[in-house]
Amino acid sequence: MVLALCHHPVARAQTNNQTEFDYLSIIWLLVSGTLVFFMNAGFAMLEAGLCQRRNAVNVLAKNLIVFCVSILAFWWIGFGIMFGDGNSFWGQEGFFFQIFNPPFNNYFPVGFEDLANLYAGQSFVGIFFFQLVFAGTAATIVSGAVAERIKFWAFFWFSFCLVGIAYPISGRWVWGPDGWLATNLSFLDFAGSTVVHSVGGTAGLLGTMLLGPRRGWQGYDPNQIGKEQFTAKPKQFSAYNLTFSTLGCLILWLGWLGFNGGSAKTLTHIPHVITTTMIAAASGGVFVLLLRGLRRNKPALPLVINGILGGLVGITASSAYVTLGVAMFIGAVSGLCVILVEAVLEFCRIDDPVGAVPVHLGCGVWGTFAVGLFVNQLPPYINQEVNRTEQILEQLVGILSVQALIIILSLLFWLGIGMILYLVELFNEQLKRSWQSQDTTRSQPVNQPPNNLTQSNRNKYKSENLIPESPLEWLIKYLKVAKEALRISAEEEIKGSDGTFSPS
Repeated sequence: MVLALCHHPVARAQTNNQTEFDYLSIIWLLVSGTLVFFMNAGFAMLEAGLCQRRNAVNVLAKNLIVFCVSILAFWWIGFGIMFGDGNSFWGQEGFFFQIFNPPFNNYFPVGFEDLANLYAGQSFVGIFFFQLVFAGTAATIVSGAVAERIKFWAFFWFSFCLVGIAYPISGRWVWGPDGWLATNLSFLDFAGSTVVHSVGGTAGLLGTMLLGPRRGWQGYDPNQIGKEQFTAKPKQFSAYNLTFSTLGCLILWLGWLGFNGGSAKTLTHIPHVITTTMIAAASGGVFVLLLRGLRRNKPALPLVINGILGGLVGITASSAYVTLGVAMFIGAVSGLCVILVEAVLEFCRIDDPVGAVPVHLGCGVWGTFAVGLFVNQLPPYINQEVNRTEQILEQLVGILSVQALIIILSLLFWLGIGMILYLVELFNEQLKRSWQSQDTTRSQPVNQPPNNLTQSNRNKYKSENLIPESPLEWLIKYLKVAKEALRISAEEEIKGSDGTFSPS
């Protein structure tokens, strides 16, 4: 399609050339968005293949429903926060927008005047579609980190909050019409190493820390307290199907060509963006193999898969700004990041079944920082001459700012959802007991925990009241209750259920 632009007769009107160029740009945007959407299939195959067989159904169900949730959350709330008219921190208009116009007439609805200036000549619904599939990717990352022990409805509502609120705010700061990181600091994140991948990785890390490891991982027993939790006999977790995981990796690699390529502002930059993306992915896979091979001699296939994905995440922030040699270096260091972050998580006893945190958070931070080290001046993205020291500092400020935002909001979302689920389960348990009881005087006490709590926590909560004596006591009890309510029961974990979907 790009080559066809070179064969127009010289006498052809410039306006016609520009119109056809705009049409080709819109078509490429839609094709790229479709490739990014197809990445959901890759995530589903990857996660289902790396998790245990008994959890395949609930893992696939969460990967399927998360995109449905993302579409509605981003349309209702997220797109307005991210791109609606407002200030440099969040949009204040454009929520639940309505539109019924052909895509090629450059119509932008009320509330998106700033966006119309930012994307002159583009299709509003095309932009919405492309940004929508990006938002869904951020939520899907969380699924892998918390797999095999989170309740379905906890993940459902967290995905809604992440895509509807947290992700759009960080996206506004970096990609919005007047985002403060891009406007005031010249922070650069070409296609989302931070905006998409670090956001999803951080949210997933906090989720898995609150949930605790899978039962039996490093001898983990949630019924125990403190150091005693890791004294049981360790359990070996085997992947369900590495064929699925390998296929998922290749699908994600294909989708990434649209992920990065679709972010190009001009069609002439697409070949370079796609080439750097391919080289970084290959470099990540090869170097993670060499690095682990030098250490243990027998690297596992999942590590190679994550090395490739790490290279893709790492180059996402800079694929338009760097040379091919630098792309290879970024991919190689991304492979090292995967190994190092995996080791840190294992040392800290943080269970990430599919390696989502090393790939998306570790390599996302590295890739964003690498922009400051290697970026080249490239209009229309970077018009001014690059000051290396200033750019590195600006990248660090951007990384830390987005991380702080996501940590705060994710904790609020996770714990708030956990508390609501606890109260709902408590109410349902009381209602069930009142129906079953013949004597109303023997109804369940207010502080009785729901049946799906573990026995040790049930004993802890039996004598506790949800209205404690001091603020500190209230906070401690709130955290215990909220954390416990996010996790499935022991019986469901053994069965392979997430409280809603069970193995077939």
